[in-house]
Amino acid sequence: MKRIWQAALIRLTFGFVFCLFLGMIFGYTFTLLFLYTLGLLVWQFYELYRFHQWIRRSGRSLPPDSTGVWGDVFDTVSRLQKKQKKSKKRMQQALARIEESTSALSDGVIMADNTGRLEWWNKSAGDLLGLVKPVDRSQPLTNIVRTPEFFRYFSQKRFGESLVIQSPAKEGTYLEFQTTLYAKNDHLIFVRDVTRLHLLEQMRKDFVANASHELKTPLTVIKGYLETLDMFKDSLPERMQKGVHNMSTQSNRMELLIEDLLLLSRLESNQRADSDQWHNVSDLIQVICDSAKVFKNSGHFLSWDADEESTIYGSYSELYSAFSNLVVNALKYSPDGGEIDISWQVNHEGGVFCVQDNGLGIDPRFIPRLTERFFRVDKGRGSDTAGTGLGLSIVKHVLHHHDSKLDINSQLGFGSTFSCHFPRSRVKHPKLPTHETQEIQRNAS
Repeated sequence: MKRIWQAALIRLTFGFVFCLFLGMIFGYTFTLLFLYTLGLLVWQFYELYRFHQWIRRSGRSLPPDSTGVWGDVFDTVSRLQKKQKKSKKRMQQALARIEESTSALSDGVIMADNTGRLEWWNKSAGDLLGLVKPVDRSQPLTNIVRTPEFFRYFSQKRFGESLVIQSPAKEGTYLEFQTTLYAKNDHLIFVRDVTRLHLLEQMRKDFVANASHELKTPLTVIKGYLETLDMFKDSLPERMQKGVHNMSTQSNRMELLIEDLLLLSRLESNQRADSDQWHNVSDLIQVICDSAKVFKNSGHFLSWDADEESTIYGSYSELYSAFSNLVVNALKYSPDGGEIDISWQVNHEGGVFCVQDNGLGIDPRFIPRLTERFFRVDKGRGSDTAGTGLGLSIVKHVLHHHDSKLDINSQLGFGSTFSCHFPRSRVKHPKLPTHETQEIQRNAS
């Protein structure tokens, strides 16, 4: 490259010197220099015209023949074009392989921009959602999947958990959506057919609900006879008295288990025991603390703090069940002398119901599983202290019904803190604006 420019500079200098020499001999120095300069400009313009015409043809023809700097420009651009064609070909082959591989997937894959408009999808996604190319390209995904659940999921960006809804294209088919944001908040969406899993889950829920309901009647009969026997326990032998006492204890425990199973079944099937209304938080906590005295022994210290002006929008029975489960768990699993602090705080994000104890704490590796049904950290707990194993699962479902979430913080030897975070739209307090409350009531109804 350097040699080419040196040669061009030498030729240019030689041309000027030669014209200057001839001009001095014949007396037309300025005229010869002007003609030489004009010839150079015409030649450069001609080469530029050839270059422009060749570029307009997008390199479909061979580069023009030329020498010097222009010849090197033609050759360099030609090499870059060949390199670009090779890169483009490799990219097209890679894209073709990606499309072939994604087309072979049974799960749907969708790419949408940051506003939710469709950019690309594979064959499975088209079959599951009824997408048609190119008609649906650039269409908002919420125009394709027209369900309130999906609209809330997508517009509010609730991508932490998957969403299961019915397919808009296939009746009786249930789809699971999992969304990931990438680049500039673009959407990568995976769609999976979970009809079989949904039906199995529904069968499980129906079985639990029916079995719990059917067990309730014979258990009531058994408890009735046990209560009758307990009335005449003084006339029974001592060994039978112990047996009647143990049967009564286990029947009471079984009754609690059945009640929790029935409640959990109603929560999972979205059967609301009562409608959402505004409730005073302080009064609700007062009732829970009074009821919790049954589980409180003489060594426990129970305290609570809540603003009397704060109210919460939701189902009273469900909120009572969730809050009381957290309080009762703290009492049951705190040793003698344990302190349980109950609080309700309001901030710019909403309201937080918190139950804190200074007990033994929970190993952090067990925390993600605490809301599973029948999961217990200590498998060796006796029936006197162990619950049904459904309390935190009930809490999770209640909070889900109220657009809220449960946070669990615990450390071995330092106690545990269970916090229920409610959105601002479900909390009313003089310190908070109330412009969102009407919207949450409309959605709840």
